[in-house]
Amino acid sequence: MKNIVRLVFVFSISFVVLLVISLAVHWLHIRLEPAAHFEGEVLWISVLPVTIYGVMLLSLRYTVRVSIPVPLAIISLVILGLGWTGGLALGINRLTIPAYFQGTMPSLGEPGLMLSRSDKTVVLLQDPHNPQSPQVIAVPDKALVYAAAPQEAYLQRSPGAPLVSFRTGVPAFLQGIIHDFASIAAQLQTRLNEGFLPFMIYVGGLMVLLSSLRFICTLGAWPLAHLGIRILVFRGVLALEALLNTPRIQQDILSLVGAWVPRPLLSPLILYILGVLLIIYTGVLYLVKQRNLYAA
Repeated sequence: MKNIVRLVFVFSISFVVLLVISLAVHWLHIRLEPAAHFEGEVLWISVLPVTIYGVMLLSLRYTVRVSIPVPLAIISLVILGLGWTGGLALGINRLTIPAYFQGTMPSLGEPGLMLSRSDKTVVLLQDPHNPQSPQVIAVPDKALVYAAAPQEAYLQRSPGAPLVSFRTGVPAFLQGIIHDFASIAAQLQTRLNEGFLPFMIYVGGLMVLLSSLRFICTLGAWPLAHLGIRILVFRGVLALEALLNTPRIQQDILSLVGAWVPRPLLSPLILYILGVLLIIYTGVLYLVKQRNLYAA
């Protein structure tokens, strides 16, 4: 019982600290970047995925360190996660300032020319705010090409004409993480706009899946290996969650399950199923270890 009380304390403190740090970093990012880079959203929910993933990563490790039994640890983490997230959703759903960086280009003025890295290829964008807008591609000694969508394959085949650079200066791996977190934050905002219950159903699936990853905290022989494995697994879950929320993937899954599952319940249901399967796997491992311990 004492360990459970400590877990509640550790989880709560970690949740608050990570949320405050994420809000501070996000606010600082907003202050340093032009406002055109951002879309207006609810601030707290834009950093909520970072907080959830971070606090679950820390708390899972703590449950292993203090030897809390697997079933009790998973149930406690799910309840704590739902409690804190639901409390935030009920308490501060009106704090609105710009949210996560969405990776869009700043305004370059009226529709005009943008040079490639080689200064040979010229792309005339219809919308200077959006590099994915219809465009006209001009390559030396070649005919003009109109494209309703970016023609990367054409640019790659053209000699002396590398891809047009629309980079933001953020490393690719970090940009991918930011994009996935932003995608999940947008999904949470959409669920919350639909109602408190859809929001909690989705968050519940995420909590079940993350808490079911307790077994990864027992893998590896070195502390650094522990940390690396946990970060890689959580990064994989983050990418999977973002992928499940894409319309194309949902449409493909719906084509398989038919009308059995409503589309809004599709992604949380997959999260629940994956979480339950991992919990069963963790439970089997726990029982096997206990049996071997008693046999010895």
